[in-house]
Amino acid sequence: MPAVNIIPIPDCHLTWVFGLLEFLEDRGGREDGYKIARDLQFKFGDLLKVMKAAEILGLVSTPAGDVVLEPLGRQWLASDMNHRKLILREQLKKHPLFSYLMRLLRAQEDRSLAKEVVLEHLAMLLPSEPPQRLFQTLVNWGRYAELFGYNKDEDRFYLDQE
Repeated sequence: MPAVNIIPIPDCHLTWVFGLLEFLEDRGGREDGYKIARDLQFKFGDLLKVMKAAEILGLVSTPAGDVVLEPLGRQWLASDMNHRKLILREQLKKHPLFSYLMRLLRAQEDRSLAKEVVLEHLAMLLPSEPPQRLFQTLVNWGRYAELFGYNKDEDRFYLDQE
């Protein structure tokens, strides 16, 4: 087990995070979390996951119940698709769970691992998190950022070309 404090990522679609950024931009860059949930007709618990995901990615901050668009979030909004992916890829590389998996994959000759092996690592690193759901979120976020890939036919998780 690594000495690094591995923190989970919320089970949330990146498209929701991006929608939150656009919503905040329309509202001048800052809004109360409860008001966002009400206006978007989101359950507050679901919005908390989206807020946490955006915060982990460095795109927003959440002082005193507000959600504030950070400079990186503004940069993401102003960027084209390729630059958006680059911003996300760089942010994911800094996250302890993603960097752990990158090191693990780099140590493999073919830079890939069977899904089952990755699930075992996730279960060891974050025993209170459902590994299957965490794996799916990692694949979705990693694919968007062109950091990780997943071959469903072979059940292999792999590092995209760096």
